[in-house]
Amino acid sequence: MTTHSLLSLVEWPSARITGRRRGHNTKALPQRLTRYRGGTYSSTVDEVVFTDGTSARTDLIRLNPSIAAYSLDIAGIAPNLPSGYQVADWLSVANLRARTRETQVAWILANSFPALSTAQLSRRLRAAGYLGEANIKDHEAIAGTQAAIWFLTNGVELDTAARNVPTATRKSPSFIEFEFDERPQLGGFVVRTGAAQGPASVRLHASVNGAVWREVSSSELSFTAGETRYVKALGVGATVAETRHGASDLGYRFYRLYVQGGTAEVEGVDFWLHDARNHRNADRVVQLYRYLLERSSIAAGQVEHSVAIDDSQAVMAAGLMGPFVVDSARPVILSLSEGAKAMDISGAELAGSVNPGTRFYVRPAECIAAVTVSVSDPTAAARVLTGVAQGPLTPLALVLPDAQEVVEFTVEWAEAAELSRVS
Repeated sequence: MTTHSLLSLVEWPSARITGRRRGHNTKALPQRLTRYRGGTYSSTVDEVVFTDGTSARTDLIRLNPSIAAYSLDIAGIAPNLPSGYQVADWLSVANLRARTRETQVAWILANSFPALSTAQLSRRLRAAGYLGEANIKDHEAIAGTQAAIWFLTNGVELDTAARNVPTATRKSPSFIEFEFDERPQLGGFVVRTGAAQGPASVRLHASVNGAVWREVSSSELSFTAGETRYVKALGVGATVAETRHGASDLGYRFYRLYVQGGTAEVEGVDFWLHDARNHRNADRVVQLYRYLLERSSIAAGQVEHSVAIDDSQAVMAAGLMGPFVVDSARPVILSLSEGAKAMDISGAELAGSVNPGTRFYVRPAECIAAVTVSVSDPTAAARVLTGVAQGPLTPLALVLPDAQEVVEFTVEWAEAAELSRVS
């Protein structure tokens, strides 16, 4: 019994093959979306502060029908009336054409809120060492995500400077002096020491100008033998230097920690603030912002070349089309339109996962003039689908948790008899 390969059937083209490609599977996505004016008192509204001192309000943008989105341009304008948005790609947004951050933004959309719930996102942040016990809240997740996207699209940088960390530290034999950039109210401090020999203690003093000092009440902290870490909480108002009507009270710019008695060596001092916010932005917003930018940068560095289908050698004969070659760096999912089949050179049917470089042939269903071949990389980040409107309205990045990077190749052919009529 003689076994024939499919190659023996594909000798001379009996039809002309043409292909049309597209990079996104958007069949289920409406091509026109509507944005309404957001609620003024939405519980998801927040405000973020940037390093240049400017600020911006953040909120999750809701489009009809039921699609969430983020702003892609901090200079864009929100509509006052219901406005239509067209679904487009990354390069359709003017301020993105010269940037190469699409992969990072795509990773952020797929790995932050609302693609992930706040509980899921909090677990990831906690596992990465960015979050304490409390979960991140909706408005914080939105603010951190939007700030990370604006950094990538507009270059505006969130203010992440720690307000509880001194900008300068000076040591003398009897005290350690700390200078802050602002005038914070301290909520307390932690002292780390070497092994204490004999009784010792520290007291905190404060100064507005670094010249006139006063002792902070109830700030004395005693060391005991065998301990190396000491925590001291200060009372409410203990470090208030100036009260202001209609604004937050001011603390001191300079603080000194005086060491008295014993031979304990102070190895480090950490402070926390009275208002429990260690940054100008909410602590969890800063933590999420840093996490998203760090992890998206790593993900972007691991991206291989895009998935494609090579049809340069494909012909059609005896009801078969091919060969087609899968051009990818990892295994991909292969699927065909209804009724069509993919098979390898021996005639074995192919479906599901196929390896890079796989050569395959397509047998279309009867009475069909086109076949769509789709390949998707389930491990790759999706491209960013955008929503654009006419005029200065803010361009949007659509949050589509189930979207995958799908390359579709639609093959059309003309029969030989038709070709002769055309020529």
